[in-house]
Amino acid sequence: MAPHLDSIVVDAQHPATLGAFWSQALGAPITHQGADGVRLALPGGPQLFLDFVSVADREPRPHRLHLDLSAGRERDAVVDRLIGLGARHVDVGQRDVPWVVLVDPEDYAFCVMPERAEYVETGPIGAIPTDADAPGEAARFWAAASGWTHTTPTTLRHPTRRGLLLAFCDPVEPKRGKNPMHLDLRVDPGDDYDQELSRLLDGGAVRLEHGWGDLPWTVLLDPGGNEFCLLRASSVA
Repeated sequence: MAPHLDSIVVDAQHPATLGAFWSQALGAPITHQGADGVRLALPGGPQLFLDFVSVADREPRPHRLHLDLSAGRERDAVVDRLIGLGARHVDVGQRDVPWVVLVDPEDYAFCVMPERAEYVETGPIGAIPTDADAPGEAARFWAAASGWTHTTPTTLRHPTRRGLLLAFCDPVEPKRGKNPMHLDLRVDPGDDYDQELSRLLDGGAVRLEHGWGDLPWTVLLDPGGNEFCLLRASSVA
């Protein structure tokens, strides 16, 4: 059985503050808060978490992953509510588009999307658009790695057809340093960690050489050039 997509991990200088903003923005309850960070449980789909972990510094925008919020016909009201929580408008070169681009209190850009047929039953996050050096190859890798299924050649969704979409796109610019937002896979209880790691490596992932010391998980790069982690069944992101 493939590992399951466990979490979206966000580097934060102030995890408690950023976690509180996104908890209110998404209606996502805080399930853990401590020295290691903040975890939210995302509503509206299969179990998936949004984790905020403490970092001293990170790459500035543009980032290779961002969140698209599904606002439907209430786009403008959602934008007003988010601004009231601490978001602000930002120009990223979007010009005349039907969505609104905002940044959160730590300058992560995200989009508030109008009604879209593909966002039915996604929950508050409609999609995670991800810049990938080879979008089709990245999508195929993640389908095999997670068990999610294609809705288009470069878009994936959980087999239940509920919850957010993973959308792989051509990059805005070449990758710069470590992504401050990434995905984590978790091995299920009873499955063999080393076997699942070997399967990911055989499928096109590569180990990332890093100077972060001994970790209870493995840091990898997918075929799109983006970091992700393979977590053990008992580890905490």
